[in-house]
Amino acid sequence: MERDDQRSRLLRSTASVALPTLVSRLLGYVRDLLQAYFLGTGHSADAFTIAFTIPNLFRRLTGEGAMTAAFVPTFTEIKGKGDRKELWKFGNVFFYDLALVMGLATILGIVFAPGLVKVIAYGFKATEGKWAQTIAMTRIMFPYLFFISLAALASAILNSFRRFFIPASTPILFNLAVIAAAACLARGSRAPARVFCLGVLAGGVLQLLVQVPFLRKEGMRFTFGLSFRHPAVRRVAALMVPGVLGAGVYQVNFALSRMIASGLGRGSTAALYYSSRIEELTMGLFSIALAAALLPVFSEHAAALDMPEMKRTLGFSLRLTSFVTLPAAAGLVVLSRPIIRVLFERGKFDSESTSLSAACLLFFALGLPFVSGVKMLAPAFFSLKDMRSPVIVGVAVMAVNVGLSFALMGRLRVGGLALALSLSQVVNFGALFAWLEKKIGPMDRRAVAATAGKALAASALMAAALLFFRPVIDVATAPFARQAAGLAAAIALGIGLYILSLWLISPKEAKSLVGTVLHAARPRARKEAG
Repeated sequence: MERDDQRSRLLRSTASVALPTLVSRLLGYVRDLLQAYFLGTGHSADAFTIAFTIPNLFRRLTGEGAMTAAFVPTFTEIKGKGDRKELWKFGNVFFYDLALVMGLATILGIVFAPGLVKVIAYGFKATEGKWAQTIAMTRIMFPYLFFISLAALASAILNSFRRFFIPASTPILFNLAVIAAAACLARGSRAPARVFCLGVLAGGVLQLLVQVPFLRKEGMRFTFGLSFRHPAVRRVAALMVPGVLGAGVYQVNFALSRMIASGLGRGSTAALYYSSRIEELTMGLFSIALAAALLPVFSEHAAALDMPEMKRTLGFSLRLTSFVTLPAAAGLVVLSRPIIRVLFERGKFDSESTSLSAACLLFFALGLPFVSGVKMLAPAFFSLKDMRSPVIVGVAVMAVNVGLSFALMGRLRVGGLALALSLSQVVNFGALFAWLEKKIGPMDRRAVAATAGKALAASALMAAALLFFRPVIDVATAPFARQAAGLAAAIALGIGLYILSLWLISPKEAKSLVGTVLHAARPRARKEAG
């Protein structure tokens, strides 16, 4: 019963992240739809994509990536000792230390923007005006790094108190800011891409400000003070240095793919972006939410030296992830073209844009279960304050990704870059899983493999049925309403077929899964947001 309660709490924490994430991803689609409408996959779209990639990559590596991974276990450890005064002294000092570092990084980013663009988008120099346009937009958006890094710290603190709903809701404000800027200003602007830049900057400010009242409610007073000598600050800094690579392997690899894509044909960089957004939408509804809930849970297990419970929680999470991501991947593979067409094909986003983006989405889908699996494994390493192991694996994974990218892009063009990313994540998952077992002991591989096998079989049956019906819905000349209705019907049919197939293949496990979810859904007296 106690174990069921722990799993139920984990699922409820996941739901606290997943529900606002769902709203955010839907608004993110509206944002991407406006971007596709006004920019398409032309030169401005490529320039904006790279310009946003640069500060966003730094944010994911230093802010939401390495900083969160290093900060949460340290903050949780101090919190467990019960000394609130020392806890908030550390919290305040770290906030202002981070603000100073990110402020300096922002200034340096603006000054050295030409060099950064030269590295990440070397292929843009061959197109007149594209180079200067990318540099200008990079400078406009670089202050986003400052605000979003502090917002990520605020989210990490609130997550440490098991407050997941508010941090998970902040991307909603980001998307609303970009949507408002585009809807009000893009149509009449001579440079609509720069309007999106201003929306990004405003969104970063809002993501920080909305969390301040909730931090104050928990006990943070924002008393000014700098101390790079504070023992806990130094521990976090020591963990962050290797963690920059370990926590952001996929993001570094994706940035490398965009860099290589900049030397391919027109629209290649933008096609990678649009297809990755669909992949992120799929992951965001479950895997990202579960990963956010796992880090503080694993940190508590690590602080208590309870490795058996950590293994059980991780095993349960991997099994649950396979139930969700395998059918999602199968559906994306079969429906990649109609999904892209219905979601984006309008305005400057034409049939050629659809073909490029659909090819990328198909190959991204193949790696979806493994990317999600890595998101389950990474918090276990971070909770143990082990940043070194993911770094070693990360270097190998980067080498695999780059090698495969050059090997595959000759035949598959930009789709080859997406396939290389997916295959490199298979390597990443396998290596991290084996390495983690050496640290915490063998996990129940048979149970995880059995669950994944059953989910894969049910997903294959679903995919076969969708392939049979795809010619009915994948009609490029049909009216938009018919295309959208056909896609919605196919998705609903796929979900129904998957559940039915899973129930027929493994009724016992399906009942157990449903029972756990229903147990988590029972109303309990708790107050998440307030």
